[in-house]
Amino acid sequence: PQRSITRVGIGADTESRADAPAIRRIVEGLRLDLAQAASMEGADVATKASIQQIRKAKALLLAMHQPSSMGGRSLSESCTVILAASRGYLDDAVDGGKMAGTAEGDALIKEMLQYVRKEAAGPLTTIDETLDMTDEVQSDIEGVLEAFFGKE
Repeated sequence: PQRSITRVGIGADTESRADAPAIRRIVEGLRLDLAQAASMEGADVATKASIQQIRKAKALLLAMHQPSSMGGRSLSESCTVILAASRGYLDDAVDGGKMAGTAEGDALIKEMLQYVRKEAAGPLTTIDETLDMTDEVQSDIEGVLEAFFGKE
């Protein structure tokens, strides 16, 4: 059975600010990616493109998973984890078994967010205050993600 993904990236009535320009900017195509991967579940996926599509979906699910014990994420944290997944920074983790809902996956996301908060406090504050993410802010965060995943 497919999981509903109709609420991803929409809804002005939520406190998560899913309607914020920063989120809209990075979730473009997210529903399509997840739907395509969901349609491949159980199928024989031998092509490189199929494997990459499923990996990306697993990375996005890892990024979006939030244990109830963590509370909610700020807009900038949500942008950061989705950016990490959509740019492929979580691919190796997913290949290594760090999946959504696992202790290892939760620990990776927690450690990544702590690192980004420390190294990119200014850009994160900008996102939270303006509800938007400029090219410069996105580039700054991607540089920090590159440093974090390059050090593993």
